Amino acid sequence: MKAVILAAGKGTRMGDLTRDVPKPMIPVLGKPVVEHIMLRMMAGGVTEFVLVTKYLAEQIRGHFGDGGRLGAPVSYADQTDKYGTGAALLSARELVGDDPFMMTFADVITSTATYADAIRTHFEKGGAGVVAVNWVDDPYTGAAVVLNDDGHIDRIIEKPPKGSSPSNWNSSGIFVFSPVIFDYLEKLEPSWRNEYELADAMTAMISDGLALYPSYLQGDWLDVGSAEAIKDAEAMLGGATANPA
Repeated sequence: MKAVILAAGKGTRMGDLTRDVPKPMIPVLGKPVVEHIMLRMMAGGVTEFVLVTKYLAEQIRGHFGDGGRLGAPVSYADQTDKYGTGAALLSARELVGDDPFMMTFADVITSTATYADAIRTHFEKGGAGVVAVNWVDDPYTGAAVVLNDDGHIDRIIEKPPKGSSPSNWNSSGIFVFSPVIFDYLEKLEPSWRNEYELADAMTAMISDGLALYPSYLQGDWLDVGSAEAIKDAEAMLGGATANPA
């Protein structure tokens, strides 16, 4: 399965760490953080990558090249001047092709089992997509995922105000999509944040009767989005380098 990784952001929460280095290339235990993610995804069933780049893109491309050193083909899409996860994913459309694909972010580390389960869920249940979810006290910093009684995803609420979410399920930032997602990304309008939101495209798919299913986080999960999280990433990965499951 091919995977799209959104790796275009500057990483402003990283401060001086990303002044001369793009966030995906921040080193953790001697490897760029995104390389750790890619290796775990490969162990979970991913065979090829599309990296969506923008800020200091030449460093990412120079490191991975065509993927020969990594052991999996790597290609690159340039994010446009439009902001948001929906716009970033849309830029990879031509490289994805007509098969289902995985999507994630260049700063979200989780277990190999999480990736494998999301892929398995998609092929077992079919439908238009899968969202890996985890249970939290309040998903106000992420995206709330509301499930219905049939086990489908009923709606997704991007960054709901604190204390307002109708669900404790949070999007873990790992998805599997049918290529139909691109038809909905093409129709997106900017959100109240003036961004093109992936969650809005998924909501439109659900409204049109397309099925999205949850898969469930397996093991650890970490957003390496701040300087403080680097030490957490080192601790998480330090005992799992040989066995990323």
